[in-house]
Amino acid sequence: MKKKDLRLTILGCFRYSLGRMTYMVQHTCEIIKDNADIFNYQDWKRFINEIEEAPNLGMSFDIRMWSELKEFSRQELKRLEDKTESKKGVRR
Repeated sequence: MKKKDLRLTILGCFRYSLGRMTYMVQHTCEIIKDNADIFNYQDWKRFINEIEEAPNLGMSFDIRMWSELKEFSRQELKRLEDKTESKKGVRR
């Protein structure tokens, strides 16, 4: 499967799983983390925003998984921002 197709499939899985009481939450969060390299800045922002705006994150276990993914997403945003800043510094 092409990276673009995998990215879109995982984004769809994320949206399906968010707020549902399903076994898919843990699997979805793990697959996002395992494939972090295919997501861009906007994707990480989307994960954070949609988790924060979800009216219901599910059961306590699901809430913990979504919270961990949100923190992971923040770390990925920081990593991408740092990478962008270092590129700007090199280009002088």
